[in-house]
Amino acid sequence: RKELNMNPFNLLQLKPSWERFKFNHPRLLPFLKAATAESFIDQGTLIEINVINSTGRTISSNVRINSDDMEFLQSFKNILNS
Repeated sequence: RKELNMNPFNLLQLKPSWERFKFNHPRLLPFLKAATAESFIDQGTLIEINVINSTGRTISSNVRINSDDMEFLQSFKNILNS
């Protein structure tokens, strides 16, 4: 497994792109906030992701949330709410 080493300055450079992404996709953040609401996601929750490209090709993946994931999801929720 490769570890992520992120430079905080690189995150700052993404801010304009992030703002544009939020403007272009206004329903995404409210969806993520609802999905991470208190007690909606718990241990055993299945999260599925499907990506369908412009030609109709699809890739899919899923994860079943375990107890170790709950701390990460709480941190993610805190970022979304900031």
